[in-house]
Amino acid sequence: MVGNPHAARAHGTNKRMRETILAGKPADPLKQLKVKASVCVRMSKEVAYYQKEAGENETRVQGMKDEGKDIYDIKKAEEVLQESYMMIPDSKNRFQKSLEDLLDHVREFATDAALVGTDDLAKAQTILSENDMGDEDGGEAAEEAGAGEEYAEGEIF
Repeated sequence: MVGNPHAARAHGTNKRMRETILAGKPADPLKQLKVKASVCVRMSKEVAYYQKEAGENETRVQGMKDEGKDIYDIKKAEEVLQESYMMIPDSKNRFQKSLEDLLDHVREFATDAALVGTDDLAKAQTILSENDMGDEDGGEAAEEAGAGEEYAEGEIF
């Protein structure tokens, strides 16, 4: 087999998943919980990274202006800054969607015998509560408050 040596393994995994879904068997709720919680953690880090990057680029552009650098170099640095700004709303939207997906999963399977009392369920609930989506009442209120909080691409704040 030419190419990626892991391609056959990935293809087999996808095939098994499709067969499981087509057979009407639900995916393992614990495994899905771990995946959804990991996605939330990764998306949170991504949002923080883009915000940090935008701040660093702002400082860089201002420093270039203060030093009287070439206008072409300043314009290129400003383009990079604008690209950083454009990534923030997109990553925030994906983070919010991952939180909603995790919340839905927790609500659906919180009483499942495979999840009750596990560290993974506690971790998921911590992630949700840290992002104001924790309890039943507060989670729905946070969803409603965040529902109209879509960020447009290229929005600067």
